[in-house]
Amino acid sequence: MSSRLNQLFQVAPASYLERTVLFTDSLSSHESLALTANRLVHHLDIEPINTRSRVRVLTALQQYSDVPMMSYVVPLVGFALVPKNHPPHDLVFLPEFTCCRLLVRSDGDWLHISVDRDLHCMLPPPEAEPGSPFCDSVNYWEFITDNLVGSIRGTAVLVKEPEKPWRFIMQQITGAAGHEVVCTTFSRDLRYPEANQI
Repeated sequence: MSSRLNQLFQVAPASYLERTVLFTDSLSSHESLALTANRLVHHLDIEPINTRSRVRVLTALQQYSDVPMMSYVVPLVGFALVPKNHPPHDLVFLPEFTCCRLLVRSDGDWLHISVDRDLHCMLPPPEAEPGSPFCDSVNYWEFITDNLVGSIRGTAVLVKEPEKPWRFIMQQITGAAGHEVVCTTFSRDLRYPEANQI
């Protein structure tokens, strides 16, 4: 029986992330990497794990038991190519967003979205460097505060609403394994020039 999590997420991604843990670590598995290699758009599905949930990659449309969720996926290595305006799909999923940063590069009508992994602290934004190819970045460490202890995991997605820029939403996850909860969420619009301003 379908859990309808795809439908719930697509209707209100920010609200979903505020109340339900969503793991994206499976997007980094060998199986998922093989399924997402050399493809622009992917069949993603949210499956329940008790009170939490996990994103997985499906091989075909016929595998859905819920509303289909076609989305972009940022790979561990390389980048996702995402239309700036009027994209056919309005979600971009990132691999687990823990100790890393999102990098955004503008190229005409497209955004190159990549992830810089295994960071140990806040770094200066690369877009501030002279001659930088990046127009924006979002660092996991921007949102970590001293009042949190233990392992703090992150899940991040980009959401596109009509006539608005792509929006970054990060979910902060705390708690012991098997009992994780949403600590808080953060969001902001990505900064990038429109195609006609380049």
